[in-house]
Order: sequence, then C-alpha cells, then structure tokens
Amino acid sequence: MKLDVVATLRDAWALFRRDRALLIRLSAPFLFWPAFALGLLVPAPPLPETEGGEATARAMAWVDSVGTWAGHYGGWYFASYAVGMIGTAAILALTLGGPVTVGEALGRALRMAPRFLLAMILVALPVGAGMLLYILPGLYVAGRLLLVGPVLFAERRMPAMAALARSVSLTRGAGLSLAALASCTYLGGMIAAQPFLALIDVVQGDGAGNPVAVALLQAGSAAVAMAAGLGQALVSVAAYRRLVNRAG
Repeated sequence: MKLDVVATLRDAWALFRRDRALLIRLSAPFLFWPAFALGLLVPAPPLPETEGGEATARAMAWVDSVGTWAGHYGGWYFASYAVGMIGTAAILALTLGGPVTVGEALGRALRMAPRFLLAMILVALPVGAGMLLYILPGLYVAGRLLLVGPVLFAERRMPAMAALARSVSLTRGAGLSLAALASCTYLGGMIAAQPFLALIDVVQGDGAGNPVAVALLQAGSAAVAMAAGLGQALVSVAAYRRLVNRAG
C-alpha cells in the first residue's frame, strides 16, 4: 500500500494549524522544559576514546565510564523521557480524540501512560539498535513502528506488543514512504540541533563558559527537540489516518 509522503506532511501541518494553541500548551511543559533542564543540569554521556592504548582496553574503559554515568544521571534521563512520553501521549489524545480540552487530553494520557511508555520503550530498542548499526535500517524500523502511538489511542484497548504488530500490519507495503517520513523528524531533529550543540562546545571550551550564552544555546537545542517530538506525533497521526482509510 503506497503512501504519499508530501500529502501526509501537509496533513500533519494542517493538524498543527488547527490545534496550534493547544499543541503548544502541551509541548512546552512536556517536550521543551525537560530537554532544557537536562541540557543545563545533567552532563552528556561520556563518548568513547579514539586514541591512546589498545582498542579493547579503551572499549572497556568507556563501558565502565558509561556505567558510572548511568548510576549518577540515568534516572534523570529516564524521568525526562517519561515526561516527554506523557506529553506525546497527550498530543495523540488531543488529535485523535475529537474536540477535547488540554486537561481532558492529559487525563487520558495519564490513564494510558504505563502501556504507552512500555510500547515506546519497545519501539525505541530496535530503532536505536538500527540507528547505531546503520542509519537506514533504523529509519526503516522507525517507519514501520511509527503508528504504534496512534493505534493505542484510536483503536480498541490492546497490549503494547499487539500495538507494535498492528503498526507493522498497517504499514505493509509502505515501509519506504514511512522511513522517509521518520527521517523528517529523527534525522531532521538531529541535524537541526547540531549547530546549537557545536556552539555550546565552542562557548564552554575547557570550562563552564558564559552561562547566559550556554543557556540560550541549550534553549535553542531544546526547542528543536520539542519541534521534532511534536512533528513526529502529528506525522504519525496523519499517516495512521491515511493508511487506515485505505485499508478500509
């Protein structure tokens, strides 16, 4: 089943224009502020060393440093992820549940939160593995699983794994189109954030840097993350509606 990428993006933009005020009210506290707080208060995970010593020893040292970092800061990253997922769930509830208020959308998102968070973790594992190994397989998997969120909110109550299977079923034959849609948010968000991250490294140098400049750049990076998260939710809704309508 083919999917028109450009028309789907137009549908997503129309959803944003229709509910812009409500969507921004949901996105700011749930998608912007957690990312902004992490950027300001929590150090990034350590990167692997590329020079000095034998490769295996470097890899082991990196694994140890990541474990130490996760012990100190991993909980904050998971908390930020969970808050962001609640915001994403509320966006899906708002766009798929008919005319509702922000409070009603949040209420439905909180009721669905355990199942939705589990489903998103199950999606993130294969997508993350695909992105680490080769970007294109990761994007393909992301496209095939793009409809998991809309499925959970628009269809009958089902377990997380059943939502993944339903997404794979709905996207059969449209994998490449959905991979292209996924790249708009996954890759688009990463590419758009790079100038802010590069400037943060320049401003900080070997020290803390100018706190005002760092805060402004972190705010820019968080705004990109918010836009990417909101865009991904709206694209998933637009793609879901088109594929369900075509399926009959």
